[in-house]
Amino acid sequence: MPKVGENLPKEQREAGLKRLKPQQQQFLDYYLHKDMTQTEAARQSGYKNPTVQAVRLLQNPVVQERLQEMRLEAQARFGVTIDKSIRDLKKMRDQAWEMGKISEALRAEELRLKAAGLLVNKQHVVKEDITASTKEAISEKLAEYKRLAESRMNNVTPDIDVIEH
Repeated sequence: MPKVGENLPKEQREAGLKRLKPQQQQFLDYYLHKDMTQTEAARQSGYKNPTVQAVRLLQNPVVQERLQEMRLEAQARFGVTIDKSIRDLKKMRDQAWEMGKISEALRAEELRLKAAGLLVNKQHVVKEDITASTKEAISEKLAEYKRLAESRMNNVTPDIDVIEH
């Protein structure tokens, strides 16, 4: 795929393909590299109706292709894959839980859900003070989050014994 501003080859133009616009590239940069939600990335990129535009952008074949390229570039550059990250976060969660480090276990599970795309940052956040909570209450809350997550996703975490490091 040509970079932003480059012309497409004649056969691609005749096939109806279009090149990525600078504003679309900026959206992808914010979305992928700045850890923003799709709506916030569209807003920061200057789109008038960011909620609608974000959905349209992510459905656009040209944008989808560039997003995939950018993910592959990051994967090659940093050696990071979603599968590996999710597997590692699960391992960290389990280790923290076994050591009684509930806060760390919750954080690892939160990051795991975000990596899987099942938990999205919201601007409206309800904060709960858990300092007065018992270990059992916190354990039940974690179990509730785990049940909710498991009901929404297929288990794609690779088996540790099968993966070679």
